[in-house]
Parts: sequence; C-alpha cells; structure tokens
Amino acid sequence: MNTATTSAGHAFEALGDACRLDLARARERLMAARAHQRVKDSTGNRARVAECRAQIDAILDLYLEAGRTSCSATAVLGPEPLVA
Repeated sequence: MNTATTSAGHAFEALGDACRLDLARARERLMAARAHQRVKDSTGNRARVAECRAQIDAILDLYLEAGRTSCSATAVLGPEPLVA
C-alpha cells in the first residue's frame, strides 16, 4: 500500500470535513446578513452580505486547490496497488 497516497487521501478527507463545517457556518452568517439587508437595505448591510459571499468563495477556493494538490500527489505517486 502506498502510505503517502493514503495519507494525502486522509488529509483531503479531513480538509473536506472542515470545509463543509466552515461552509455551513458561512451559510448561516450569509442568511442572517441577507435577512438584515431585507429589513434595512443599507451600505453596511450590503457590505456584510458581500463579506459573507467572499468568505464562502475563499472556502471553496481552498477546497478546490486542495483537491488539485491531492490529485497531483496521487498522479505523481501512482495509484495504490490492488490487494488480492
């Protein structure tokens, strides 16, 4: 078994779990910010909505970059051998 590939896979899974948790929290903040904006459409409330969206974009970018890195590591190290 290729332990480097396995370690990379576990690290990517852990990052995926963390990203899902961060996205859930960011979604809650975005929903609250949008609710505040619906009540009062102000410059501050618009900025808060934009900030929440930027946070979500940053989380997704991190996840996608980690996925590319994980795939690159697998490609370089090769697939894990089949066990009979």
